[in-house]
Amino acid sequence: MTSAQTIADTLGRRLAWWGGGSVVGGLALAVSSSERVRAFGLQSAGWGAIDLAIAGIGATRSKPVTSPSLRRTLWINTALDVGYVAGGAHLMYHRPSFGGRLTRDRSWGHGAAVVVQGAALLLLDAMHARQLESH
Repeated sequence: MTSAQTIADTLGRRLAWWGGGSVVGGLALAVSSSERVRAFGLQSAGWGAIDLAIAGIGATRSKPVTSPSLRRTLWINTALDVGYVAGGAHLMYHRPSFGGRLTRDRSWGHGAAVVVQGAALLLLDAMHARQLESH
């Protein structure tokens, strides 16, 4: 197994753990009576489900991962993660209602969850991309 493959497998396991924790924790929070907490939970559970799907797809790949391809993908994802954090912060600060579909508290809760999820993905993606730089 190549070192890129080992890094990809480790990333996949970590993403699965994060995704699973986000789903379980998010669903637990989604039953809260607080609109903020409920929105945070629902948003977290949604991101967690997507993380689990991505980890599952990665675990079933048949082609070995190459270092240049994985490195490029992770650095692109890192840039996107910065955008997620910024977008979540925008929701928290400005609290848009999206035409009356969200209350200010829900907007804040969704934004806070996007910040947390984006920051976690930023950490995972950048950490694993840096590991590939040394291989």
